[in-house]
Amino acid sequence: MSVKGKVKTLVKGGSAKALIKNKALRGEEIVTGFPSRINVEPTNQCNLRCNMCPRKDLTRPVGEIDMGLFGKIADEISRHAPAEVRLHKDGEPLMAPHIFDLIDHIKTVAPSTLLNMDTNALLLDEEKAGRILDSKLDVLLFSVNAATAETYRQVRGSTKFDQVVGNIERFLAMRAERGYVWPKVKVQLIVMAETRDEIGLFKEKWGSHDVDVLLIPAINWGGHRPEVQSLMQLPGKRYPCTYLFNSFSINWDGKVSFCNVDFNHLGIIGDLNEQSIEEIWQGPGMERYRRLHKEGRWDEIDLCRDCNYWAYTRNVWYQAPGRGWL
Repeated sequence: MSVKGKVKTLVKGGSAKALIKNKALRGEEIVTGFPSRINVEPTNQCNLRCNMCPRKDLTRPVGEIDMGLFGKIADEISRHAPAEVRLHKDGEPLMAPHIFDLIDHIKTVAPSTLLNMDTNALLLDEEKAGRILDSKLDVLLFSVNAATAETYRQVRGSTKFDQVVGNIERFLAMRAERGYVWPKVKVQLIVMAETRDEIGLFKEKWGSHDVDVLLIPAINWGGHRPEVQSLMQLPGKRYPCTYLFNSFSINWDGKVSFCNVDFNHLGIIGDLNEQSIEEIWQGPGMERYRRLHKEGRWDEIDLCRDCNYWAYTRNVWYQAPGRGWL
């Protein structure tokens, strides 16, 4: 079925009616045995310097994931499938030298995995486009984040807007020529002060293609980029971040962060070179952060104190007097 012209706006409202409806999804958001969504970082190298990204403050090493380590991760995921795996955290996945091996391996050992990848499309030449189409990747997200060359230069620090648009359009044409419906394609605009006046133009441009158009509120990276004007309307009352209860973030070196916005190893809770996903997911580090959130003590956590990412997650909570959030 065609998804042409489909536009999704990921900005949540805060009405009581919506909250009651969302609570029905509590079982999907709160998982205990094994994470339902897993971010694996192929590399934290990047070929852009975006103004909403904390990369200028990066101090952790730059590198790419070892295939042996990835094999261990994929094997464990295969024993808990199906799961959603996203080949992205910080950086540009197409800069990872073994990115296609990563895709092929995990879809071989865990074929029921819903496999996502994000890319800025700068490196998406015809050869790479063909390899992606020949792979079993399920979802490909193009992070464009502008509707004009000038805004692209301002936001992404690059003059290659036309190249990016051309790369994406060629990929879509190649997919159509082959008669494929996969991978499903999403094209993203991060909504912030610099891009808000281009929302209509962005929707007009990409809404005529066979893609999902995503309008994503900018995040402030755990409060470490307070100057980013996300324009996201926060709910009137803060609640625990459900990311802690369903999602898992693996850095290229095997270190595990309790949150995906941890760009600088500020919230490491384990190491997959020595532990399993299951051990870390159920371990004391992760449980500590969950407990602090359920007790409303996020101010005690550096990455959470001023973060706006919690509002990006579904509110499935209720408050019990004297017992915190349940």
